[in-house]
Amino acid sequence: MIDHDSLFKQLIQNFFLDFIELFFPDISNVLDKDSITFFPQEILTNVRKGEKKIIDVLIQAKYKNETTLFIIHIEHQSYIEKDFGERMFLYFADLYKIYGIPILPIVIFSHDAPLTIQPSSFNISAGTKSVMQFDYQVVQLNQLNWQDFVNIQNPVASALMSKMKMGASERPMVKLISLQVLASLGLNAAQVGQISGFIDTYLKLNTEEEEVFNSQIATIESEKKEQVMEIVTSWMEKGIEKGKELGREEGREEGREEGREEGMQLGMQLGEQSGTAKLIIHLLQCRFGNLNQSQQERIQGLSAKRLEELGEALLDFNSITDLKHWLARV
Repeated sequence: MIDHDSLFKQLIQNFFLDFIELFFPDISNVLDKDSITFFPQEILTNVRKGEKKIIDVLIQAKYKNETTLFIIHIEHQSYIEKDFGERMFLYFADLYKIYGIPILPIVIFSHDAPLTIQPSSFNISAGTKSVMQFDYQVVQLNQLNWQDFVNIQNPVASALMSKMKMGASERPMVKLISLQVLASLGLNAAQVGQISGFIDTYLKLNTEEEEVFNSQIATIESEKKEQVMEIVTSWMEKGIEKGKELGREEGREEGREEGREEGMQLGMQLGEQSGTAKLIIHLLQCRFGNLNQSQQERIQGLSAKRLEELGEALLDFNSITDLKHWLARV
């Protein structure tokens, strides 16, 4: 099960300034970026409902050339909640009681459906008399078009395109473009890993979509293709390790059914080989397009040692011809 709150919280914490610059440029332009302090988690209690809630992200900051502090409270919401506006108001009230300084509340809505625009205020009235209106800033991802963010050099844009409005047939294209934006940003390996992992979590492609994705990679210019393939390769390397572990588990089960140690060891080897072969075929198809049936069968028939050698060698392949030459030598 995906922990949506953790993924979004980590994204905002690690790329906070990029988030503010992307969605709230008016704040970004006057924010004293050296004054930013992340607060530890706040746990607030709703006595009336008997609930305890953990604040997602809480930042203290100052405006440029000012000494007055204020707080930015960012809350992520992955589903529709009837009384959400009231909850934001109660958060605001409790935080103001604790800190006694101005608070800017922001909500990120990441749900896929419904597509209706979510409220950005909470109102209290007595009869026909309006007593109070509490407003908060809203970023509703399913109301944003991914096309509007294609040319924005921002890691948060690269990540969040995966949750924006898109047609079903556009999913492979959005994933590729998100990775192209990411590859062009010059981030370090850890940052690239976080953003690419976010993209892969929310744009998990099925087999048909993977084929489209692979064919689209083959059409982009060489330099960008190489950068994107570095990211895809890192996914594959992690996937191979996961595949090996799954293969071992599968092998253990086969061995137990046979009831003999030899059967267990053989099952482990076969399960690991099968998972590794499939992942290597997938990686090759990402780089060079679909392999023919003969090439796939040839790879699936390789020993564990040869598969390991191919996994290392393919990183230096420049075309499908290199694969053909490699297979001819083994």
